[in-house]
Amino acid sequence: MSDRASTVNVDDRAVGVKLGRILDLIPGLVAYFGPDLRYRYANQTYARWRGIAPEQIVGRYVREVVGERNYPLIVDQLGRALAGEPVTYEYHIFDNDHQRRVQGSYVPDVGEDGTVAGVIVLVTDISPRDDLQLRIAHSEAMFAEAFENAPVGEAMVGLDGRVIRANRVFAQMLGHTVEEMVGVSVASITHPDDIERDLRELRALIRNRRDGYQIEKRYLRRDGSSFQARLTVAAVRDDGGEVVRFFAHAEDVTQQREAERRLIETNARLSLMTEAVRGGSWHMNIAAEQFETSEALAQFVSGPGTQPYDLDGFIAHIHPDDQDKADLRSLIDGESDRSSVEYRLQTRDGTHWMRCDRRLLRDAHGNPEQIVGVTIDLTEEHDRRTQAELQATTDPLTGLLNRRGLEQRLRALPDDCACGVMLVDLDGFKQINDHLGHDAGDTILVETAERLRATVRHDDLVARLGGDEFAVVLVGADLAGLKRLADRTIAALQGGFAACDNSDLRVGASLGATWSASPLVTERGVMARADKALYQAKAAGRGTWRLAA
Repeated sequence: MSDRASTVNVDDRAVGVKLGRILDLIPGLVAYFGPDLRYRYANQTYARWRGIAPEQIVGRYVREVVGERNYPLIVDQLGRALAGEPVTYEYHIFDNDHQRRVQGSYVPDVGEDGTVAGVIVLVTDISPRDDLQLRIAHSEAMFAEAFENAPVGEAMVGLDGRVIRANRVFAQMLGHTVEEMVGVSVASITHPDDIERDLRELRALIRNRRDGYQIEKRYLRRDGSSFQARLTVAAVRDDGGEVVRFFAHAEDVTQQREAERRLIETNARLSLMTEAVRGGSWHMNIAAEQFETSEALAQFVSGPGTQPYDLDGFIAHIHPDDQDKADLRSLIDGESDRSSVEYRLQTRDGTHWMRCDRRLLRDAHGNPEQIVGVTIDLTEEHDRRTQAELQATTDPLTGLLNRRGLEQRLRALPDDCACGVMLVDLDGFKQINDHLGHDAGDTILVETAERLRATVRHDDLVARLGGDEFAVVLVGADLAGLKRLADRTIAALQGGFAACDNSDLRVGASLGATWSASPLVTERGVMARADKALYQAKAAGRGTWRLAA
């Protein structure tokens, strides 16, 4: 072999070694298949993916190396390449349970005579690209979802001041469809008096003086009417910092501004009202823990010239039994926004019943900020209400409880409170009404009520159920006590009524009794048992009592 030939062979070998190193550095899989689909070459990356050394791959049939799951995915494409057709396609490659998305390129190695000597294979992992595209698509979908379904108006505006995209709320605010909003000039939907201020802010954004701004402006609806909106605009910039479009967030605050106007008017009326009524107002700064009454309220409590009270000073004038009603903790903690309580206030001219309406005011972030209250004298109303409640639960003739009043008092008893029940019915009462008149009958009913009160204990309940029928509930009585009271009651009601002194008519009483381990309200059958015992007492000749088990 000549020196030149030797030099060429050495150079060729060097080039081949260098080429092999280059191929090993490629992040993709590089391989070469012969027409028999056996490996002639595989780079290090290919070997790592397969978990086999390169020298163990060369000479092996492709199906042995790629595996049974991958072989059907590539065999047809290899066949096309061996037929002389370059092939590029995407598919999933499987490494045991792991799967990755790849792009395969099969290039035929065509000789000078036109025959295919083999196939050069390049396989590139494109999973990161697909993941990125998926994340981009997901982000775009999330943006679209948030944009379209936002509860306030959203719009994208170009540098030419025209709407690129608008959501449904923004379009509806202006009386248009979403499609109609595309291309609309912002100036055409802005009240003429607010255009210049809006443009001034936009120019400042474009000149990089700020990244966004917030103003209130009036928009024009399709029908020509206007509404007040709070507009927040943010600049969208490119990588060079240049503004490419604007993102606008518009919230209709017409009702809010109207509510604020009404609140101002209401406060003015409230101020006039508090001057006209007995009482006054107060307020509390929660953060500073400062409480102060109005001068009017302080002077209502202690007379002319009295300076406003702090919290301790005011609470000192609330009746001791009602001071827990002055607790403001639920409002301070933000658990409730308003409350109303009634309590007794001790003033220089006596004790007054007051109604105190409290309201929590929050800051822009929704945190409790202040509490305002109005305290008004309702003594007369309270007295009327108390009297009305008393009348609703009291028999007007005898002053005893009526049926409704008895049921209310029974509901207030503990569930484990034993009770004795006596039903009392006057004997001979109908003859009194028939012969002596209803006035005489009423006199006997009143005297019966007095005798019953005198017979039973202080805590027992006495009621007139109607006509000449009375009920006595012996609260906490045992069976022996019930029997003693039944004997005493019958004795107290036998004869001697003043309305009968000049008559041959006589009035007595029959009584039915029973005992229950719980109040009547939880034992509906108790009254029926007492009524059955009363019927037995009347059948036994009257003027006596019977006990039902």
